[in-house]
Amino acid sequence: MRLALFAAALAAFTAFAAPAVAQTASEAAAIEEFKRGQAAANEKKNEETITIMTGVIEAGKLPKDWQPYPYFYRGQAYRRLEKFVEALADFDKATEMKPDLAPAFFEGGMAYQAQEKYKQAIKSYDKAVKLVPDNAEYVYSRCVSKSWAGDNAGAREDCRTAVKLKPEYVDAWQTLGRAYEDLGQLDKAEECYKKVLELEPGHKGAKEGLDYIAEKRKAIAAGGG
Repeated sequence: MRLALFAAALAAFTAFAAPAVAQTASEAAAIEEFKRGQAAANEKKNEETITIMTGVIEAGKLPKDWQPYPYFYRGQAYRRLEKFVEALADFDKATEMKPDLAPAFFEGGMAYQAQEKYKQAIKSYDKAVKLVPDNAEYVYSRCVSKSWAGDNAGAREDCRTAVKLKPEYVDAWQTLGRAYEDLGQLDKAEECYKKVLELEPGHKGAKEGLDYIAEKRKAIAAGGG
């Protein structure tokens, strides 16, 4: 289940656009090279992204407003390659230059989470959520780390928030159902699993959850607890 939750968290990130105005010929050329690196990043060509963005950083020709973004994209490529020390260093640099760069905090959270450093992941997700509180993916990713860190109440609260923000969020509904199941709140768990199947008919985890609830109720009715 943990691998599935983490995969969902990884799939949650969406790219963003950097500022759009060049002032000089050298800046315009640097921006074109940055965009080439950005395209490589969006295609998950990680080694190419690192090479291009390193060149852009070392050249130092980007306009000031653009300068955090090569660090972000290079960090993202390092994170995808599981080079977490390098990734986190780049995310730190990006957020030092642009403290409201929420995607960098989110990516940092994923890097910590991949290393099972859940407390650090939560702190990073906290910053992303504070900056963009209506982003369901940010909230859900924090839910996952809270769950693994043993903060089950906090995880449930984040799951509830995620499905309010994004009612079609299958993974969040499934995780919330499992949380209620673990608490023995079978009616609430059943509602969540049924919602999952409404959104994604044939969902294996939701079907298994409903089967478990049915067996549990039979055992209770028979006096087996």
